[in-house]
Amino acid sequence: MIYAKGSKEKFPLFNTRTVSELQLPKQNVRLAEVAKRYQHLAEVPTKDYPSELPKILIGLDNLYLFAPLESRIGRPSEPIAVRSRLGWTIYGSEKRKTSVHTYLNLHSGARVSNQELHDLIRKQYEMDETAVTPFTAPEPVDEKRAREILETTTRRVGDRFETGLLWRKDERWFPDSYPMAVRRMRALERKLEKDPALKQNVCQQIVDYQKRGYAHKITAEEIVETPSSTVWYLPMNVVINPRKPGKVRLVWDAAASVGGVSLNSALLKGPDMLVPLPKVVCGFRQGPVAFGGDIQEMYHQLKIRTEDKQALRFMFGSDSTGAPQVYVMDVATFGATCSPCLAQFVKNLNAKQFEKEFPEAAVAIIEKHYVDDYYDSVDTVEEAVERARQVQYIHSKGGFHLRNWVSNSEELLQRIGERSADTAVHFSRDKGTEYERVLGIVWEPVDDSFCFATASKTDFLRILNGVEHATERAVLSFVMAQLDPMGFLTPITICEKMLVQDLWRNGCEWDARIDEVSFQKWLRWIQMMRNVGSFKLPRSYFGGAKSNEITNLQLHVFADASETAYGCVAYFRAIVQGEVRCALIMSRSKVAPLKQISIPRLELLAAVLGARLSRAVLENHNIVIGKIFYWIDASVVLSWIRSDQRRYRQFVGFRIGKILTLTRLTDWRWVPTRVNVADQLTKWGKDPDMHPNSSWVRGPAFLYQSEEGWPKRELPPANTTEELRIHLLLHEVKESDVLVDPGRFSKWTVLVRTMACVLRFVSNCKRNVAGLPIEVLRATNKQAKVLKLRKGASIRRPLQQSEYQQAELFLLKMAQVENFIDELTVLKRNRDVRLISG
Repeated sequence: MIYAKGSKEKFPLFNTRTVSELQLPKQNVRLAEVAKRYQHLAEVPTKDYPSELPKILIGLDNLYLFAPLESRIGRPSEPIAVRSRLGWTIYGSEKRKTSVHTYLNLHSGARVSNQELHDLIRKQYEMDETAVTPFTAPEPVDEKRAREILETTTRRVGDRFETGLLWRKDERWFPDSYPMAVRRMRALERKLEKDPALKQNVCQQIVDYQKRGYAHKITAEEIVETPSSTVWYLPMNVVINPRKPGKVRLVWDAAASVGGVSLNSALLKGPDMLVPLPKVVCGFRQGPVAFGGDIQEMYHQLKIRTEDKQALRFMFGSDSTGAPQVYVMDVATFGATCSPCLAQFVKNLNAKQFEKEFPEAAVAIIEKHYVDDYYDSVDTVEEAVERARQVQYIHSKGGFHLRNWVSNSEELLQRIGERSADTAVHFSRDKGTEYERVLGIVWEPVDDSFCFATASKTDFLRILNGVEHATERAVLSFVMAQLDPMGFLTPITICEKMLVQDLWRNGCEWDARIDEVSFQKWLRWIQMMRNVGSFKLPRSYFGGAKSNEITNLQLHVFADASETAYGCVAYFRAIVQGEVRCALIMSRSKVAPLKQISIPRLELLAAVLGARLSRAVLENHNIVIGKIFYWIDASVVLSWIRSDQRRYRQFVGFRIGKILTLTRLTDWRWVPTRVNVADQLTKWGKDPDMHPNSSWVRGPAFLYQSEEGWPKRELPPANTTEELRIHLLLHEVKESDVLVDPGRFSKWTVLVRTMACVLRFVSNCKRNVAGLPIEVLRATNKQAKVLKLRKGASIRRPLQQSEYQQAELFLLKMAQVENFIDELTVLKRNRDVRLISG
């Protein structure tokens, strides 16, 4: 502890060290004389220090102690006085005095481990690679244009923002959409006539829109002055959310077309500025105090500039003459493809304008909003109250009203003036629609836990209850209508994905009943779904523990594969107040490819998926993770990771390189299959145990032991022969026809004469075919008889000199072909190339 002389307030010192002697010179300061020379220091309460030896150095670890609270500043060349928590300090230089420089060098040494040396070398190579500018994909033309429109048309108007629509082209031409809008309006009127309460609700909303400045009745000037080619009429519709009875939302069908042209076809979607839902959920789980709210009518707080409003006309009701009443939207609408981008851009722009004044709140607005919902968590109620009020204040300066606050803390809700909220919070990926999901993640603030809600839609219930027989279309709709962004229920959802793959492989018709084997799997999956209602997962990773109570935080990733699927799951492990605690973070699983591949390759795919999952966990959290462990039961994969990837086939080599890029070799460990929780993600085994005390929710039992009790096994040797690259050398061998075996002759002259006779024989065969007389030598008695039997003529002619030369040349060529086949091949190819190029 440290305190200023004469003060009772004490302050703690962090990361302190003691030394025998500082070896600093004595300080001789007459502050009274200094105050006489500089008038701005006259009222500073200070004392003289005639001969004082410095005994303590306060470094940046305790920066808060000497942070300036008040200052006295004179002219640029004069000393200044600063008041901190430890009192007043006067420092500076005087020109007339010679300054004395004292240099103090402190060196701290510690042993460096092999892994630290490895990381240093790795960083050095990464620095070398940064010298080469990496290729970055250029921004798409459409996104670049949309960003330019956002930056040039968006401006603050009081406490709100005005922006422009993201047009594809500067000049636009719309066909006449009035008749189409009239037909759609008449259809809406017929629908409202059947439900008087709904009609009254819609009529009141139209009145409220005009009062709030969201829309206005079109004026005569607008009708006359606006070119018809820039006018578009939006059909209006009403949507009722089955989860929110009584809430009616007005939406505008910007996809309605005339002659293939619609409003959305003329608009750009804009760059994706939406924060991924998994990132929002991860941040929501870090602190013990959770809270959130939603922005009221977010899109309608964005004013649309005057030049673009006439493309947002709509009709509702009729005037005294029976003609439809035309309105113009003055704000962004539900249904326009660019509205989400406009809303996110304005929200973030407004937050950035307050980031110096409220840095943490500005970051929360940019990174912890999912569409119009805000989810956050902190350590204490005081932090939550301050954060909530700052976020609410910043939003109010952009025209946004943050409401419907929910929290697991009653005190927080009372302090921010919100009623006690015990309603469940549904996380939805389809914020712009009212699409109902079969399975959706829900946060229960009272229990402070995540659970899952099943659909109430009649069509879904009829199939789930077995009233209707399942078809491939119904099965696929169930798969696509499940929201589990964190993979909390992957042991259940992967089974249906495998079922869909089986139906696809079998070629089942879309609307035909599935086969009996698949139907039995379907019934089993439905039984699993019925148990989903009992699943609960604590929202906070470590319950009510604050961030400073969590030590030795580790990340454990388990991976496994089978013939049908592969997957991975991640857990946190930490010491909280002396007790080991583990928490499920997220999981991922994929079905195996339709083309069958080996189990070792699938295990390698699972390892790659685990490495990517760990990177996602690191990017989605802002907490410090000390160690990372990767657990897998495939020895061949562990051997591949420790081997030279260039020795293996491309499938294996590329994925080993990916693993080593994302992870460290020393972080990989072997785990027995029986305790590998990722095994539940890979097959139709026993019905998964999703109980709150199961190993899936709490993590494997061995993680609660000390590291000495974890599974240990000597890693397999490197350079396994599995999937080795095949080194194949191709040689073109051309064997010449051997007419005469030179090994049977002892004299060159005899060999040449024999070769000449052979060539004479070949020549005679050609002459015989052409009907010419053959050339013969002096015949033996046997040869003479043969010649008599031959009908053709013959000429007696001894071997000529030219025939001997031809025989010698042939023998030489035959020797070259036998001993210089490669050289002759190259020469022949070069000759062919010259002939072609010539």
